[in-house]
Amino acid sequence: MIKILTVGPLEENTIIIADESTGEAAVIDPGAEGPKIEKELEKYKLRYILATHGHLDHVGQVGYLKSKYNVPFLMNEKDIFLINNDIFPGFAQMVGAVQCPEPDKTLKEGDVISLGKFSLKVIETPGHTPGSICFYDEKNKFIITGDTLFKGSIGRTDLPGGNPEDMVKSLEKLKQLPDDIKVYPGHGEPTTIGTEKKMNPYITGIFRVKTW
Repeated sequence: MIKILTVGPLEENTIIIADESTGEAAVIDPGAEGPKIEKELEKYKLRYILATHGHLDHVGQVGYLKSKYNVPFLMNEKDIFLINNDIFPGFAQMVGAVQCPEPDKTLKEGDVISLGKFSLKVIETPGHTPGSICFYDEKNKFIITGDTLFKGSIGRTDLPGGNPEDMVKSLEKLKQLPDDIKVYPGHGEPTTIGTEKKMNPYITGIFRVKTW
């Protein structure tokens, strides 16, 4: 089971992955509305809290969930500087963020998180932030891209730690995946790698990756 919860004023996608046979679950990018996320987890045993990157609209409820479940929080170490960074005045208040703890373990390229039938491989995709990562399940044909890749667009590169050149390299990485891989982005609707290779102007080259 893969469920998208759209939360907070920025309509961020919190993603719950659960193996129905074992009842084990992971929550990825719990950005806002902690009680709403908690309610969706009631029938599962939460094993991990994961983050694709450190922006508050993606980690704003990590502290809330840690206080309820006390399970490991995992992310890339290059984004730790962001997890309590009010990158513009009032950002934390706007998304209702609570204090985010440092990760219990850091993730890097090639790490694999096992959860029942799911196997999430870490792909480092800097550009939106230096520590942006994606979670790729080759067998089950999906990838969770955070704010690296959206349907028809990409994450902005002008926020702290953003880098247009890194984003170009990260998009090239994602282009190598099979066309039928389903993409679950950090905002907006799901898509596929094949659709984005045909239609996303930042991948086709119609638009250049730039700062805003």
